Parts: sequence; C-alpha cells; structure tokens
Amino acid sequence: MKKNNINVAIFMATFLSASSFAAAPVSDVTTAKSNKQIEEQLDELTRLLENRNRMQIRFQNQLDELSQEVSQISGNLELFNHKIEQIENRQRNLYQLIEEQKSAIAKSPIANATENSEPVAIDEKAAYQSAVDLVLVEKDYQQAITAFEAFVIDHPESSLVANSQYWLGQLLYKEKKRDEARSAFLIVTEKYPDSSKRADSLFKIGIIDEYLGKTNSAKAFYEKVLKEYPSSSAAGLAGKRLKGL
Repeated sequence: MKKNNINVAIFMATFLSASSFAAAPVSDVTTAKSNKQIEEQLDELTRLLENRNRMQIRFQNQLDELSQEVSQISGNLELFNHKIEQIENRQRNLYQLIEEQKSAIAKSPIANATENSEPVAIDEKAAYQSAVDLVLVEKDYQQAITAFEAFVIDHPESSLVANSQYWLGQLLYKEKKRDEARSAFLIVTEKYPDSSKRADSLFKIGIIDEYLGKTNSAKAFYEKVLKEYPSSSAAGLAGKRLKGL
C-alpha cells in the first residue's frame, strides 16, 4: 500500500512538471508576437514622421521659391514703371523736336516772315537753322548750346530769340544744368508772352521746381499752364503732375 502511494506521488509530480513546461512556450510566442506588432507600429510611425518632415521641407522650399519670385516680379514692375516714365519723357521731347523741325523747315533761310509775320534777315535765319541742325542732325548738343547762346547775343531783336531761348532751356536741362535751364525757360515766359513755346516753358519750369523740391512753386506754374493754356498738351501734362503732388 505504501509503495502504491509513492507511485501515485511520482506520477502526479511528473504530470504537473510536464504541464508547467508545456505552458511556457505559449506565453513566449504571445509576447514575441506582441513585441513584433509594436515594432511594426513604431516603424510605421517613423516612416510617417519622416514623410511628414520631407513634405514640410518641400513645402518650405516651395514657399521660399514663391517668395523670391514675388520679390523679383515686384522689382521688375518697378523697373518697368521707371522705363515707361523714361519713354514718355523721350516721346514728349521727340514731339517737341519734331514740331520745332517742322517749324524750322517751314521757315527756310530765304523766307522773309516768321510765325509773327515779322521780317527775318537771311543771316539770322541761317544762323538759327544752323543751331537747330546741330541738335537734330549732328546731335552735338554742346555745340548747339553755344550756337543758340551766340544767336541770342548776335540777334537780340530777332523774332526767333524766343525759340532759341526755349531750345537753350531744353538742351541745358538735358545736360542737367537745371538752374540755367530754368532761367532760359523763364525768359520765354516773361519776355515773349505771344510765343508758341510759352506754355511748354511754364510746364518745364514746374518740372524743374518740382525736382528741386520747390513744391509750391511747381504747383503755381502747373496751375498757370492749366489756367492760361487749358487746351494745350502742356496743360494735360501739368494736370497729371498736379495730381501727383
């Protein structure tokens, strides 16, 4: 009987031990699967974060490029506006030169009358035409200034003095001698009230005063153009300048 009890005890111990060892692998497998899932999830999160960072970097680069393009476009617009203004100035000067050339052609050296129907000597006409040719043909502006100054001195009573003074104003302004240009234009406005160049001379004085920072004086000359020559091209330009002051 005692021997049978011992055998039963041994059998139970063996069974329990086998059960213990059999249960262990199941727990290990479950833990391994759980760890693998966590690792996969971490890897997926890492990939998502990396993708998001790459997208953010790409978007930031695109924003930087757009910002540079906008800055470049703004700079191009400013340059374009400046060029447009230069073109408009050149066109105005060209129109004035063309008008002057037409007037000069109409008054040939052998003609006896001016726009005011006053007699003009042939030598006066030739001297004036020579000075005009220095501007329109030779493009020698320094020599043209000298020629017009000489004409004013040699022919102070000529009806072409007003035109010569206007030419001097134009040429001196081109050479950036603004004070001297202003004086030439002022002579036209004060001494030759019937000159066809008076409206333009008033406008040019306004331009010079505006450049020199004499805003009130510039306004006064622009307003004078509008009041005395409302239908002239100079009046249209003066009105635009007034709006900008």
